[in-house]
Amino acid sequence: MTDVTTRPSVLHLVRHGESTWNLAGRIQGQSAEAGGLTAAGRAQAQLTADLLAERPVRPTAVIASDLVRARETAEIIAARLDLPLEFDPEIREQNLGVLEGQRLDSPFADDPTAQDTVDRLWREPFLRPDTGESIADMYDRVHRAFRRHAEARPGLDIVLVTHGGPVRMAATAEPPTPGVPVPRIGVDNASVTSITISAVS
Repeated sequence: MTDVTTRPSVLHLVRHGESTWNLAGRIQGQSAEAGGLTAAGRAQAQLTADLLAERPVRPTAVIASDLVRARETAEIIAARLDLPLEFDPEIREQNLGVLEGQRLDSPFADDPTAQDTVDRLWREPFLRPDTGESIADMYDRVHRAFRRHAEARPGLDIVLVTHGGPVRMAATAEPPTPGVPVPRIGVDNASVTSITISAVS
């Protein structure tokens, strides 16, 4: 039998289901005022939980961002997998500071819309919004968390319930470079993005 420590850890990154602020078109970030899941979001989370339960290698842990929308998604998944739920604030969404709570289509500062400001953060990955963090800051934070969870459970499958920003960071293999835009790929609500992390030799 193959020792699980000889295979890479597999992290199944789940974006939370549709939230009330997703539906309202408001920027969430790490805002304590951002709402939980909509009815559609709960249904999405249940479907994802069922898909994870049917995988040939069953996950051994469910770890979630402590923000409400991720926590509610993770509760549904953990219940379906019959696993305890752990929390890790390091897999939170990007801290967007003064942008949080703004409507995406509303004017913001010198930009036509707050969405334009968010897009600029991805074009200039070391730019920080007031009281927030840059894309480069988020990259360092979430990759540190991914590595930590993989090393804590070598060779096992783990579910991390997180947000769009951290999932995009998983698709960014190299740290951001000043002046080089970071692709802002689409990440659907309750989608699963699986990555492998090999044990440190």
